[in-house]
Amino acid sequence: MNESTESDLERNVDDEILEYLNIDSPKSFLLFAGAGSGKTRTLVNVLDAFKIKYSPELILRGQKVAIITYTNAACEEIKYRLKYDPIFNVSTIHSFSWGLIKPFSEDIKKWLEDDLKNTISSLSKKIESARDKQGKTALLNASKLRSASKRLERLQGVRDFTYSPAGGRPDKDSLNHAEVIKIATSFISSEPLMKKLLIKRYPILLIDESQDTQKGLLNSLIETQQLHKDQFSLGLFGDLMQRIYSGGKEDLNKDNLPDDWAYPSKNDNFRCPKRVVDLLNNIRSEVDSHGQNSCDESEEGFVRLFLVDSDAEDKFGIEKRIREEMSEITGDAYWSSDVKCLTLEHAMAARRGKFDQFFLPLSEVSSLRDAVLSGESKTLRFLTNELIPISNALISGSDFEVMRLLKKYSPLFLGGDFTLGQVNTVLSACQKLKILVGDNTNSIFDIIECVIDENILDCPEILKSIVFVKRDLGGFEEEEGEKKIDIASAWERALMSSMEQLGNYIKYLNDELNFGTHQGVKGLEFERVMAVIDDAEAKGFLFGYEKFFGAEGFTAKDVENINAGKDSSPDRTRRLFYVICSRAEKSLVLVNYTSDRNSVRKKMLEKNWFSDDEIIIYD
Repeated sequence: MNESTESDLERNVDDEILEYLNIDSPKSFLLFAGAGSGKTRTLVNVLDAFKIKYSPELILRGQKVAIITYTNAACEEIKYRLKYDPIFNVSTIHSFSWGLIKPFSEDIKKWLEDDLKNTISSLSKKIESARDKQGKTALLNASKLRSASKRLERLQGVRDFTYSPAGGRPDKDSLNHAEVIKIATSFISSEPLMKKLLIKRYPILLIDESQDTQKGLLNSLIETQQLHKDQFSLGLFGDLMQRIYSGGKEDLNKDNLPDDWAYPSKNDNFRCPKRVVDLLNNIRSEVDSHGQNSCDESEEGFVRLFLVDSDAEDKFGIEKRIREEMSEITGDAYWSSDVKCLTLEHAMAARRGKFDQFFLPLSEVSSLRDAVLSGESKTLRFLTNELIPISNALISGSDFEVMRLLKKYSPLFLGGDFTLGQVNTVLSACQKLKILVGDNTNSIFDIIECVIDENILDCPEILKSIVFVKRDLGGFEEEEGEKKIDIASAWERALMSSMEQLGNYIKYLNDELNFGTHQGVKGLEFERVMAVIDDAEAKGFLFGYEKFFGAEGFTAKDVENINAGKDSSPDRTRRLFYVICSRAEKSLVLVNYTSDRNSVRKKMLEKNWFSDDEIIIYD
């Protein structure tokens, strides 16, 4: 579809929203924006027009427009498209919340004191009433109690707080994601002064993916808007069918928002071909009437559902052959090479992307999981920013890059001037490392051992301790009932993997492997999408495709939740299924590993989601 036609279709909605952002007569709104409807483009178009109209007045008042979106990547994209204009404060909900509460250290401390005391009281009661004092739950609660008590004791010496978004083991003065949201919610809800500070700083607040914004915080912002209608415009962008995270506002619709709000709508899909749009409309037709119009009738598109026995072996090989078959079906040769493969969870992507031996040991430790998913920890940054780059430079023979990295990171270059003897030491050390990294049979541990022995890089303490214990003591032993050091043991196992595994993990972090998770691709789009659906491998409990597709019946709890209007596993699965299907720009293939292929085929035909020739029972 050409840009001018697209603009014609959207202009009315853009103009409508711009009217609501009148800083002298603000109006709040909920914009329904279905998948592929150009929501971000509307946001940028409206703010560009707003800047021309209101920027001088906003600057004179010392105010800004706040835009909240879900990920750091989305923030950077919006900032770029707004040309980094300082009147727009674009951030994630956590960063925005931290910016509000950061100056109030004493209030934060008081909130934490009360919260920790309540936690300690609750845990103490649970431990006291536990039947098995040495049971897993009781021991876990005892560990949590010790941690909360220790933190309460240390809290007295804290003067200022920091925000630690990636820290699995935060410092005594740092707050994590959940705490920042809870404190901001509490302050906005209970403190009239915080409400006034919020609207004084940001007379306009726009929230993207509002259906996944934490319910309590969103309710506090709606309450603020209702108390200050003439000073504050709250704009929500979203679609309940794309709510895939727990904790969001499940009743975010016209029936449950203030009567004086506006409800504009974007009903055109500019992303997906007609066949995919038809599938999306069928998926949500059982829930609401928000169907979409396909904006490119010339692009029919392709959809296929491959049904594979859940006990099948060599799933990666099966998926490779399915991609080759899709290349023939679509006449698109890129199906053999350029496909986004979506899995239900990171472990499935790790196995297919060949970084599971490095990733899985770390991801299984709760205190390391967030860091390994984001790559944000001192140890991981050492591996990704120092070890892999210098290893790659040695293998490629790029002496200039090797020297640049050594000058930046190596202890051998500290102190400025160095003698010919020092140069020879560096060259000798690099030659030893080059031989090691050039041999694919060596592990990450072998490489790090050389780096430490030759003093090539300054390794994090955890890696040094692992090399020492592994080499001199034979490894970390397990004490009866619990591991001696969970984190060190996990790192030891991860370091036994190859440098190729580490390289693939880094590519996954940088979105260079063509693998992603169903939840992680919301907001993104790809020409060719292969969604791998495998309940048995995912081992999850929030989503259940076997039930959703008809291979299994609903549980009694599912039926109870559905009848009571509560969120259920089938509801969550439908929303996630809608999200993954709506990523496809040209063609979509669903690979469903199931215990009952015939039942799934029958149900899909009954629902008219797929035609007979679009369902392939794969043997």
